[in-house]
Formats: sequence, structure tokens, C-alpha cells
Amino acid sequence: MTHGQLVAQSKQWSSASLPRTWADSIELYTPRGLYELVSGALRSFLRRSRPLELPEGLPGREGLPAYLLQEFHGMPNGYYSQTLAENYAKGFNLVMLGLMRGASARIAGHLAGGHRVLDLGCGAGRVAQALVDAGGHEVWGLDPCPYALRVASRDLPEVTFVQGLAEDTRFDDGFFDGVGASFLFHELPGATADRTLRELHRVIKPGGMLAITEPSPLHIGSSVWKLVSTGYWLGPWFRLLARMVYEPFLQDWVSKEPRAWLEANGFELVQDAVGVPFREIVARRV
Repeated sequence: MTHGQLVAQSKQWSSASLPRTWADSIELYTPRGLYELVSGALRSFLRRSRPLELPEGLPGREGLPAYLLQEFHGMPNGYYSQTLAENYAKGFNLVMLGLMRGASARIAGHLAGGHRVLDLGCGAGRVAQALVDAGGHEVWGLDPCPYALRVASRDLPEVTFVQGLAEDTRFDDGFFDGVGASFLFHELPGATADRTLRELHRVIKPGGMLAITEPSPLHIGSSVWKLVSTGYWLGPWFRLLARMVYEPFLQDWVSKEPRAWLEANGFELVQDAVGVPFREIVARRV
């Protein structure tokens, strides 16, 4: 699509008529709703996942890769319902103890020098919102989930939202000055994460910035005692979360060595800040 066609498509998301999924019939404060939440949490803890049930006529349905067709985090039907799309970001920030807002603002700070910037895997648009708040940007967002795009487009009409995959964005070469990605790469299979980084090298201009925020390996791999004894008082909570939720590709991400991974794909590592609960990586496209 041309630039103009992408912008026109974005303006249609806020009013898009999307088919309901079975998860949209759940009322959270009913016996069935509580059962779905509790059973989903149990499946997540046991590392078991149901396949998604996607209705006919859902935009982008046929192009979804197999790795996306499962219930991440034990959420009913994954992210594929209007109910979950509207409430997931708020709930996630809550269980992350309100820290996601600051993480998004730091991504925006690292992209401050760029004019056209992308929130990759935008969901409901947390990073896009931070980029808008920072000012001076032409902000774009990309996500495969049409329900999330409808919510994000409704809340952020000044942002151009496009449906697509991180590993195959379909943007022109050198289209962006910078890209931010929050809690995306650990939800990609290892080979897909590699493809995504190569794709970002293609769509970011030389000298452009990439800012990535992901779960920290410290609370994933450290004992409760080590976390507390080294001053990470909130570490046990995030360690528990990492063990409770279904993240099928988390170890693929944790096993990567960022400097070598980035350099092998045409980026220069600028920052690798490892704390709890975030690992924040900043790189420059060479």
C-alpha cells in the first residue's frame, strides 16, 4: 500500500465492525466468567494452551502464523476479542505494579530524535501514547490483532495504525527514524525474532534507533533469596508472574546475547540495562 492508503486504512479501524468471538460473551463477574479466568490461569500455570477460535470474516485471519494461534498468558481466546482488547492493557499494567507507563516513556525518550516512529506490536497503544505525549513525532502502530487496533485507533486518532506482522511489516525500506517494541520479542519464536530484527534493519533508516523493553532475565532465572539479597524487593512478585503465565517462547528470548544478536543483524548496541522487572535495550541501525 502507499502512504496515503495506509493512513486511510488506519482511520477506518476506530469504526470497524468486527465479528464477535466466544470470549466476548463472557461476563467477568458471573460464575462462568470467574470459571474462565481461574481455568485459564491454571492452564497457563500448567503450560497448556488452547487454540484460538477465530470467526469467519475477521480481517487478517488467513495470514496469522501458527505461533499466534494460541492462548498466551492463559487469556480466553488470547487477545482476540473486543472485551480482552479493551481491558488487557489496563490489567497488565496493574499486575506490573504500574511500571509499564514509565517503561513506555523511556522508549519514547530513546526515540526522541526521530520524526516518523513506530510502536511495533502496539496492542492497545501504550508506547504509541508515550510517543504522542513526547511530541514532535509522526507516530505509527502495527499489530496483527484487529480488536486491539480498533481500541488503539479509537483512543489515539492522531496515530496511524496498520495491521501486520512484526517479521513482515510491508513498510518501505528506511520508512522509520525509530522503532519501539515493548514486551514483543519474548512472545516470538527464536527464528521469528531473528526475522523481525532483520525486518527492522530494513525499515529503519541508517542511524535510526531501536528501543526494546522485555522481561528481565534476573527475575526469570534467579532465586527469591538472590533477588531479595541483592536489593530487588519486588523481584519475587515478578518471578512468580513469570512462572504463572504461559509464555511458550520466553526461553528463546532469554537465551539470546543482545550484543551479538544485534551486531549480526546490522545494529550497534547503545544500551543494555538489566534490572527488575525490565531489560531495556537500545540500538542504532548501522
